[in-house]
Amino acid sequence: FRWFVLGVVIAATTVCAVFAAQLTLPVSSEVAILPDSNPYQMHRSWSENLLSNVLAKGEGSETLIIWGLTPADTGDHLNPDSWTTLVLDESFDPRSESSQNYLIGFCDRLFETNFASKISSNYVCPMNRFDEWLKEQSKSNAPSDAYLNNCDGALSVPVSYETFDPCMIAWTKVVNETYVLEEKGEVKVMQIRSLSSVVFDSPFSDLRTDWNAYEDWLENERGTAPVGVNGVYSSSIEYWWFDTNGQMLKTAYGAAAIALVCAAVVVFISSRSFVLTLFAVISICYVLVAATACLVGLGWELGFLESILFAILIGISCDFVIHFGHAYTMYPGSVDRHYRSQFALTHMGPSILAAAFTTFMAAVVMVFTEITFFQKFAVILFMTIVHSTLASFVVFIALCDCIGPSEPTKTYDRIRAKLSY
Repeated sequence: FRWFVLGVVIAATTVCAVFAAQLTLPVSSEVAILPDSNPYQMHRSWSENLLSNVLAKGEGSETLIIWGLTPADTGDHLNPDSWTTLVLDESFDPRSESSQNYLIGFCDRLFETNFASKISSNYVCPMNRFDEWLKEQSKSNAPSDAYLNNCDGALSVPVSYETFDPCMIAWTKVVNETYVLEEKGEVKVMQIRSLSSVVFDSPFSDLRTDWNAYEDWLENERGTAPVGVNGVYSSSIEYWWFDTNGQMLKTAYGAAAIALVCAAVVVFISSRSFVLTLFAVISICYVLVAATACLVGLGWELGFLESILFAILIGISCDFVIHFGHAYTMYPGSVDRHYRSQFALTHMGPSILAAAFTTFMAAVVMVFTEITFFQKFAVILFMTIVHSTLASFVVFIALCDCIGPSEPTKTYDRIRAKLSY
């Protein structure tokens, strides 16, 4: 019968792993703290469906194409109020003829793609606008002082290497162009505005598609751009949520890995058995995939609240297995695996059941709270306790009873004895 139970355990773990892999990231950045029936939450939902908000989201969002800056965060990463300072890309040099010709044709290539469009119908990129100004001034009977004093009679782009900086800086002051920045008489930063189809809280898959579209296209551009303007990259506030989503997923995986490692260390220290440590890790993995599969079945997504609760789930999932592992090794020497499993079950089982019951009752109390976080905490705590109990009483004990070691500390004792000499 125990081999049948072990087969069922393996099959159940496999099925749970398949369903757990379907846990998705949220499609919105909105975090619901209160239930849908709460007046505050009802007002929030109503305001999100206003025509103005719906139309604003449908317009897409702005993405900047940037030269002259290095992607960097020089602020305190542990302090959200600490912002970064601009880090200049010293390799940016738009003054050469090849660089100017490349930049003036950049917008036409960008806006021919299917992922980027003009921010408005009358938008003109800075370099193209600068070119139009030069043509206008060169043909004018009364050109401006800015043109006469700084542009050396340039007819259009490209202008001479020596004339580029003073001429373009003078133009930015005349037309109040804020997307070209200078320092000490040199053009240091240039930005192009484009419109993408996604918004800040678009689904993660849409944000990833948009991000990859820009990055792949810019990677090709960097490969063909002249030296001096090949450090281009894109930036947008819409990618903040994209990055947050990605970090939540990494945090969930990281928390699972840390929990497994820590649990393995604790089990090994308490049991001094490599085999029991492996059994404990398998049992904890079952708790993780089984509880996650249940959450997928409930329609959960790995959002902000869920990622916090997921880390709590992982911490709780280790306790019961560790106690059984320690009890299994209580008898020294060679003792039959069936007797060891029975001893662990009878001596630690009641205490573990009592602990599971008290934790379950705490989860029941939180079910009736108003705050969504505590309701979800109750659900995930309930799932964790149920599957931790199953993992310890069924998964771990079945593994120990079927293929557990009769001398669990034998390998450890041998290694220790050799190191002692």
